[in-house]
Amino acid sequence: MAAFYYEAIDGRGLAQQGVHQAELVRDVEKWLQSQHLTPVRIMATEELAGASAPAERKISLLQKWQGITLEDHILFCRQCSTLLGAGIDMLRTLTILAKQVSNPLLHQVLVTIRTDIEQGESLGDAFEKQPKFFSVLYRNIIRVGEESGSLDTSFLYMADLLENEKAIQERIKAATRYPKIVIVALFSATFFLMSYVVPKFVALFTASRVELPFATRLLITISNFSAQYHILIIALVIGMILLYRMGLQYREFVHLRDALIMRLPVFADLYTKIYMARFSRVFAVLTRSGIDIIKTLDLSSAALENLLLRDQLAEIAAEVEEGVALDDAMSRQPLFPEMVTQMVSVGVESGRIDEMMDKVADYYDLETDYTIKNLATLIEPILLIFMGIMVGFIALAIFTPMWSMMEVMRGG
Repeated sequence: MAAFYYEAIDGRGLAQQGVHQAELVRDVEKWLQSQHLTPVRIMATEELAGASAPAERKISLLQKWQGITLEDHILFCRQCSTLLGAGIDMLRTLTILAKQVSNPLLHQVLVTIRTDIEQGESLGDAFEKQPKFFSVLYRNIIRVGEESGSLDTSFLYMADLLENEKAIQERIKAATRYPKIVIVALFSATFFLMSYVVPKFVALFTASRVELPFATRLLITISNFSAQYHILIIALVIGMILLYRMGLQYREFVHLRDALIMRLPVFADLYTKIYMARFSRVFAVLTRSGIDIIKTLDLSSAALENLLLRDQLAEIAAEVEEGVALDDAMSRQPLFPEMVTQMVSVGVESGRIDEMMDKVADYYDLETDYTIKNLATLIEPILLIFMGIMVGFIALAIFTPMWSMMEVMRGG
């Protein structure tokens, strides 16, 4: 019985890829049809892999800028899990996938990893040399799979974690689409008023001898500044973006940013739920893999993007290493909700901490979904207040002197 690599289309028109064990190609076709899949391509894995390394591909500047997307990583992990689970060795798996991936940057990275393995390096070491494309958690989960002999399971775990992250990102984008449109429309309208409408009123007010109120004088000052120095304003915005990117290289700046995020109205609660779900899921996966608690805490912190939480996890790990119970160490950290601490305590006492953490992750996933669905509703009052202040200020600045002018004309 041979292994055949297949590409097929399902009933929704989505592409499916994988490996199936069969005697002949027609057996694979029959199996695909029984799964309600339409075959597109079927090849023996030996034929697909070949004896030589995949040919190099040119990478455009745009592709370099885009990098390796989350979708690319998910598909790569899924395919790796499928091929390895079918009994294909890692070297041949990398060869197959390097030829199949559409992203030329990922193709180049896989070719490099394949070459490193051919030269005698372990898979973990080969991935470790690519920190730009694979996160600390990513690399360590693969290393754990290599050491435990369950690489296919490790890649499957990683695919699940990445898919969960992608789903959250997409839901946040969908929920914040309306507020973003409102904010862009508001600033665009304000810019239009300041650049084209207000200057005409300024000329009218200047020609009259009416004393202008403070709001009008302030509006005129802002309008003149934006009209005369619009290039400077654009340069300042670009400069702030560049400064922010430079600041990300410094730990103190990132720590300050993350501390502010955890204090933002609405978003602090949302991000706490996201981080707790991610931490709990990774913790459960690593514990199930047989990793000791200290290393599990260390690797779980790599799944969190918030430096403040990472520091608190490092403190928890240090206390546990000194002999403090995990739940007691967690209870002393303010960013860890009591529910997480209580579930950890139950898990430690029952010896089923991985199951308890899975339940915590499921709970916070549901809470995250609920919060994201209501995100627009929660943000709307803040937007309305902001819009009211902006519109009220402009209306007050324009109409107050006009009323004064009308009074002068009536008196005249």
